[in-house]
Amino acid sequence: MEKKALIQKINFIGDKKYKDRKLHSVITSEEAKFWKFISKGKFLDEDRINLDKRLLKNFYLNKGYYSVVIENAFSQLVNDEYFNLTYNINAGKKFQFNELNLIVAEDFDKNKFSKILKIFKNLKNETYSLKKIEKLLDTIDNIALHENYDFIDATINEEIVEDNKLNITFTIKESEKFYVERINILGNHITEENFIRNQLIVDEGDPFNKILHNKSINDLKGKGIFSEVSSSIKNGTKQNQKIIDLQIKEKATGEIAAGAGYGSEGSTFSFSVSENNFRGKGINLDASLQLSEEKVKGYFGYTHPNFNYSDRALTTSIQSTVTDKMEDYGYKSSLNAISLGTRYEQYEDLYFSPTLSIGNENLKTDDTASANLMKQEGSYFDASFFYNFSYDKRNQSFRPTSGYISRFTQSIPIVSDGSPMLNGYELNTYKEIMDDMIFSFAIYGRTINSLSDDDVRISKRLFLPSSKLRGFESGKIGPKDSGGDYIGGNYATALNASTTLPYIFQTLETLDMKMFLDAANVWGVDYSDTIDESNKVRSSIGVAVDWFTVIGPLNFSLSQPITEASTDKTETFRFQIGTSF
Repeated sequence: MEKKALIQKINFIGDKKYKDRKLHSVITSEEAKFWKFISKGKFLDEDRINLDKRLLKNFYLNKGYYSVVIENAFSQLVNDEYFNLTYNINAGKKFQFNELNLIVAEDFDKNKFSKILKIFKNLKNETYSLKKIEKLLDTIDNIALHENYDFIDATINEEIVEDNKLNITFTIKESEKFYVERINILGNHITEENFIRNQLIVDEGDPFNKILHNKSINDLKGKGIFSEVSSSIKNGTKQNQKIIDLQIKEKATGEIAAGAGYGSEGSTFSFSVSENNFRGKGINLDASLQLSEEKVKGYFGYTHPNFNYSDRALTTSIQSTVTDKMEDYGYKSSLNAISLGTRYEQYEDLYFSPTLSIGNENLKTDDTASANLMKQEGSYFDASFFYNFSYDKRNQSFRPTSGYISRFTQSIPIVSDGSPMLNGYELNTYKEIMDDMIFSFAIYGRTINSLSDDDVRISKRLFLPSSKLRGFESGKIGPKDSGGDYIGGNYATALNASTTLPYIFQTLETLDMKMFLDAANVWGVDYSDTIDESNKVRSSIGVAVDWFTVIGPLNFSLSQPITEASTDKTETFRFQIGTSF
């Protein structure tokens, strides 16, 4: 009988290109849930190890290591409750695209595939990436759909040249002509059959299109709720018909996590519960509680990835936030809000996310608050329309090495006391300068002003995220009222440049270092003529370190402010350490 014990520790040996901490960070990244593999605290079983090996290999393939080999993992029983799990990795050399060719059968119009040839030109001499190959196949899929090419197949031939380059030939040809008589779905004990069938592009009665069928399989794998998805094709009851058996192997989709930490910004505690396949319909549920010295925030979110078979996600959330600064600055804010929204791909790589938000806020003050804050005391109702456009050209969402993501954000008041209108723009670009040395540059901007010439109340004024300006205490720059409280501004902007330093501390596999230059400003006061707007560019330079320790991740930065205002609070050293269980 197999020993049912939990994974206590994961080791990565045989390759030094990616450190333990980097691979562990793949596990905990909220940005890319698909990469949440090899996590501690899970039961050890063969299916999970096979899934982990496949995803770990894809991680290396997307970084250019075409010949990577993930050796068989082996486990060591520590005691009756825990295993240590070890993966042997041989990454090999990093590869580049060399010649890319397209062969189109006479059955199809080659001019319809001209977009593929343009992509080929841009890829030559670029670092190899599995995602780039998948992107090319997606483009072929879209052409097949738009041109009604029912019986089409695409094959890929890869040839290694000059030791670390790849010649790749895409061959597009006519596939065997037959129709789908029936699709049998096997192995789904939790997930509803309708949810699985809705992901299939080729359905019963359709002409069998091998490209689109493979795309359906990949889409099901990408849902992150199955450990394996495979298919087999067998003869149907008639000569030109086939039966498809779709084999599903499900995996655990619920997660419970808690975290605690302490840093230069104070102590924090968090607890979260999530479910990625609620009621077997692929619905995501997420609940969390965050506690700090001045703030308590509760959140519950619901996301249906394909509401009413519309290929659009439906999202709704409820949140409650209490900010208590009564002791230091004489005020306390309580905000409760509910939102309803959607997200979908409007055009290729362009995503649209509209949301309707309704909330109520109570602002209380005592006699130690400033006169301006006392004027804002009361209860407020807000109904706003929020949306953003995101244009994502990154090569991958987790740890991108090339490309950019551009995002425009706007919040328009519908019925709102003070009628505040928010506008924002962000741009993040990435470029690999040399092997594993990634340069990134970011632009950030926000404005908020009243459409009715009223004052923007304290809870809606702008502050910079702490990651946008290191070397200064979080929230401690910009306008400052007579009571000594930093009140935020009507405008905020930041420029950030950074580069990883891959050759520093190579012997410490759990440590990662980055050098950065930050420049930012928060300014503008609309409710008082006596408060200094503090319109001055702040800047700093320094190094940041991420260190995966035995008690949890340690993040710290050493910064030297270059320019500052007299009212700012600088912070040369910043750290955060925490753990999860």
